Amino acid sequence: MTVTDQRNMTACSINSSQRIELLDILRGFSLLGILLMNMAFFQSPLTTTSLGVEGNESGIDYAIAWSLFVFAEGKFYTMFSLLFGIGFVIFYDRAKQKIDTPKWLFLRRLIVLGIIGVAHAVFVWAGDILFIYAVSGLFLLFFVRTSASRLWKWGLFFMSLPVALLWLSTVSVNASDQSSERAQQYQTDTNEMKNTLSEVANFADEAYSSGSYRAVTEARIDEFGLLWSGEILFTISTFLGIFLLGAAFSRNGIFTSPETQIKVYKKLLIWGGIPGIFAALYASALPATEMVFPTINAALLYSLMQISALGLCIAYMAFIALMLGRSKNQKSILENMAPAGRMALTNYLLQSLCFTTLFYGYGFGLYGELGRLEMILLALAFWLCQLKLSQWWLQHFNYGPCEWLWRLATYGR
Repeated sequence: MTVTDQRNMTACSINSSQRIELLDILRGFSLLGILLMNMAFFQSPLTTTSLGVEGNESGIDYAIAWSLFVFAEGKFYTMFSLLFGIGFVIFYDRAKQKIDTPKWLFLRRLIVLGIIGVAHAVFVWAGDILFIYAVSGLFLLFFVRTSASRLWKWGLFFMSLPVALLWLSTVSVNASDQSSERAQQYQTDTNEMKNTLSEVANFADEAYSSGSYRAVTEARIDEFGLLWSGEILFTISTFLGIFLLGAAFSRNGIFTSPETQIKVYKKLLIWGGIPGIFAALYASALPATEMVFPTINAALLYSLMQISALGLCIAYMAFIALMLGRSKNQKSILENMAPAGRMALTNYLLQSLCFTTLFYGYGFGLYGELGRLEMILLALAFWLCQLKLSQWWLQHFNYGPCEWLWRLATYGR
């Protein structure tokens, strides 16, 4: 092994005493929110989300679905993404102090993450988020010298860009003469997209419920390709914006130096929570909306979901940071989530592996069989098991198995 390889090996090595406990707790907490949202998607085609399919729940199932939409949908992936941006700054700054090529090391890290993401999407579950993290993360390298005061502005710009483009398309379409050639072409393209989505969704629904592993894999590839190819620019812009906001937090010591940021957390709790909850409640009152054609309803729903996701996500993070500094009992409860956060990649992949095996036809075949309440209880029980399993694992090993493989492929040893 060369001297450069040895330096790469130690560039970003983080032992237990160097880890920031709050970040691990937040990752562990976000795993619960992600699982709660994914439970429904494990039992339905992902492509139906763009078609605005009305749910037929009632009673307790409807109450749970509404609560998840208001308090969870989009919030925990946003939290995971903010933590990715925070982690980027920590990784890059530590690498810069020890090696001459920190950008190359981060690039290798992203390539490995992208490979893991594609494997996850093809062989386990099409709702993978890791691949788009890897692609969007590439653009972070253009901002390594950007100050915190500019990072948050860039972050808001990239998050707002898809919203602005959607409203621009909506205004353009609605202002056009419906009999014009442009309007007719727009409608034709929309109908073709809806037909494609419906065909893929119907095939996926049948494959997931009773198909062989080969049929399920074909459905996963179809869904994964269709989802990301159709919205790739919107998706990259949104995630890049969130990453940059996370980087700005990190540069300012927010969530990385929790003991010095109490006043900041109180402000974030208010300025994130109030607009976040009002936007979420407003969005919940809108009818199910197709996200294929740029209508006013679609643009309004998308805008409200972006506001609520970012606002409530930041409020949740600030609340946990404040609770961590309170009584010993509250701190002890929160600290139980830290080991799961240290193994976030492993736990995220394990959730997909276990529940697709439970629901899909090639496994236990419970696809579409569980109601909302059963899914919530099952998700909570599984997450609690992950907390205990993570604690046990880290008593015997330094890293989770997938984290170890990620490091191995990144550093070459």
